[in-house]
Amino acid sequence: APGHISAQGRAKALGEVDHAMRDSATLSMPNANWAVNYRCARIGGEAVIIFRAERKNSDWKADKAWEQSNIFSLPKGFGASKFEVHAPCISNSSIGLHGICVQVAGTDIALRTCDKMTLSKGGWVEGIVAVPL
Repeated sequence: APGHISAQGRAKALGEVDHAMRDSATLSMPNANWAVNYRCARIGGEAVIIFRAERKNSDWKADKAWEQSNIFSLPKGFGASKFEVHAPCISNSSIGLHGICVQVAGTDIALRTCDKMTLSKGGWVEGIVAVPL
């Protein structure tokens, strides 16, 4: 049928996208309190980063809004151009599903809190952010 893609065709296309994203950029992980699984692709003048971060070693306790915890860094040449980028994330933090956002400033990628909250050891945050380079 026109427009129909077989299961085998979909699997091949998704594999190609996954391979392309995995090979676009390697991010460094400066914070031992996070285990981060991610995919990063450079698409035109943007880096698109999809991630899942799981808290290790200790709880993250934020006493107020906008506290941050770095999760990784962009490689040289991939820094955010001239301004910060923020995007909402989903998480299992104590203030609910949308209590954390991701921030990219220069080459630093950090999680920021929306209010006082706790993310327990083993807790998770998932998000996607497009960074103009």
